[in-house]
Amino acid sequence: MKIEFVNHASFIVEHQGVRVMCDPWLFGSAFFNGWDLICKTQFQMEDFKNIQYIWFSHEHPDHFAPPVINKIPEEIRKNITVLFHETNDKKVIDFCQKKGFKTQELTHLKKYTLAPDFEIMCAGVLPFDSWICFYGDGKKILNVNDCIVDGEAKAEHLKVHTGEVDVLFTQFSYAAWKGNEGDIQLRKDSAASKLQIVTDQIHVFKPKFTIPFASFVYFSHEENSYMNNGVNLPVDAINAITKAGSAPVLMYPGDIWEVGTAWDNTAPNQKYEAEYAALPDKPYHKPIRSFTEAELMKSCADYLTRLKSKNNFFMVRMIKMVPGFHFFQPFNILLHDLNAIYQFDITKGLTRMPEGTKFDVRMHSESLDFVFKFDWGYDTLTVNGRFNADMDGFAKMTKSFSVGPLNNTGRTISLKLLFDFEMIGNFLGALYRFGKRMRKNKVKLAN
Repeated sequence: MKIEFVNHASFIVEHQGVRVMCDPWLFGSAFFNGWDLICKTQFQMEDFKNIQYIWFSHEHPDHFAPPVINKIPEEIRKNITVLFHETNDKKVIDFCQKKGFKTQELTHLKKYTLAPDFEIMCAGVLPFDSWICFYGDGKKILNVNDCIVDGEAKAEHLKVHTGEVDVLFTQFSYAAWKGNEGDIQLRKDSAASKLQIVTDQIHVFKPKFTIPFASFVYFSHEENSYMNNGVNLPVDAINAITKAGSAPVLMYPGDIWEVGTAWDNTAPNQKYEAEYAALPDKPYHKPIRSFTEAELMKSCADYLTRLKSKNNFFMVRMIKMVPGFHFFQPFNILLHDLNAIYQFDITKGLTRMPEGTKFDVRMHSESLDFVFKFDWGYDTLTVNGRFNADMDGFAKMTKSFSVGPLNNTGRTISLKLLFDFEMIGNFLGALYRFGKRMRKNKVKLAN
């Protein structure tokens, strides 16, 4: 078996003349101009002619990148089969079929044979991710990408299906908003937590080799560039993997490794060191435009109409009144480009507040408009980090704006959701853990 590293979370597994590509994000920005690749991709569009399968882990644009998909020549697409785990909404499969690809939905935990002595198994993980395991040549390669496997207990649960593996692909740095500009310690703690997760995974899966990946990006907007000051570097991942008892295999775009052979990390690490050292000189995005109050009121009204068409708003109002959980409470947003404060209430919409009103969150008007325009808008905002808040403000915003991302996964506010204890537990648990870290570091929002 051979592995060719493409970029970020993308790599190719080759065995028995079959090449399977994971999560090709090859160029351009992701998360509404919030992320860019730390280094250039060597893989070219015409190289897709040598790919038989593309597997997408989930819909995040650094994994499922429509601009890249659209650039694949049409005559090549018909020879590629897109693999994706079964979902209720079929969005990814339908999109790829319309683009001319063959498609195959992967049933949860079912093995599929791609060639003699070459199999795969995939499974979905809440809220929308999936992992894949490759089997061949007597070896197992596990790609957990962005799956929430944060701790030995969750890793043990996954290991029931995979067993110990030979190669582990795992994310090595944080990939979302981690506080305001002055909250450097929060970012350092978050980075350390990510390396602890890598360590826990190694202790459970016992991989002979571990490949750090899915973190080769930089926060590329002038509003979030400060978050680069706490990220883990590849050398940090190498050291953590070595200490945990696995052999690190650090790969730079274009590198090819024959699975199981010795690997020297020196050259790829030197290349990455140069890329990270050049961060101050890399291009950074600026806001494209400001949105007027009238435009925001319109996009908010459309947003609420969309939510009401998909969700039971009687339940929304009932949940809003439940003491203790504080869901769907109104919160105030300072739009710094408009120098104006607005209150958002999921049952009432957007209201202009008097000058000097205390605000919970600070952002640019185009970020708020993006949240309103797309179901995945708030998910994008939490990843690109183009806002400022303290924990209370972040919690209020998350407990109101998460309905859109929930709908984007095919779920709705309904009686059925009330009995989805795993989903609710994951959401509240993640919010609690991040809030605990924020309060420990005394993250504050200046008013």
